[in-house]
Amino acid sequence: MKKQVLFDIFESIAPLSLSEEWDNCGTQIDLGKTEINKVYVAMEITEDVIRAAADCGADMIITHHPMLLPSFELSSVSESDVIGRQTIELIKNGIEVCSLHTCYDAAPGGMNDQFCSMLNLQDVRVLAGNILRIGRLPEPVPFSEFEKLTADVLDHPLGAKSIGNKDKIIRTVAVCTGSGGDLWKQAADAGADVYVTGEVKHHEAGYIKQTDMCCIAAGHSGTEWIFVPCFSCRLEMESVGRLEIIQCPDHQEPFDRLI
Repeated sequence: MKKQVLFDIFESIAPLSLSEEWDNCGTQIDLGKTEINKVYVAMEITEDVIRAAADCGADMIITHHPMLLPSFELSSVSESDVIGRQTIELIKNGIEVCSLHTCYDAAPGGMNDQFCSMLNLQDVRVLAGNILRIGRLPEPVPFSEFEKLTADVLDHPLGAKSIGNKDKIIRTVAVCTGSGGDLWKQAADAGADVYVTGEVKHHEAGYIKQTDMCCIAAGHSGTEWIFVPCFSCRLEMESVGRLEIIQCPDHQEPFDRLI
């Protein structure tokens, strides 16, 4: 497949115009290839991901999390630095990198819409700059039951944390995958009975606990591992057999369970 055709598909799935200003979506490593025939889809770049992509002969790795962010302030490439070492290995193996981060979070049919679908939410609408979603459950359930539903959907090995009255009846659900703790107030103001996100800071949790809204913090990877299967499926549909797609087989959780 011509690389420009692939990039046109990316733009149709997750327009770069939807990216947050602080983000760095799009090309991370460009080796000047004009043809891309095999891609490896992963949450983020790691040495294991590079090795797996190289072993399967991938021309490009597609990630959710950018390999390079403006905040990294990268001024040199060195084997002694993690990002430098990864860059060198990618170039050695002839692998390009493209990342679709907040543009995919915000896109119609993207990360947050997929998460809403997994929770079976209805009448979903967009809040807060195209990222936050809010919808309703088919039938109201106690928070304790909604916790179990969320755990079953996410199947996250490190589990989740929750805030709120277990007996509260949940009808309306707000969702933001990843680091969405700072959007809790928008979720509460929109009338959400529960807010499901990846990460919530301590002080944010303290404020939430003083409201009537429940909250589930299911971990960053816990809410975003769905990128790999969901994006791969969408890419498969759009590329109609012109591209070989290999999915990273694990959640790529950087933390280990301590207790």
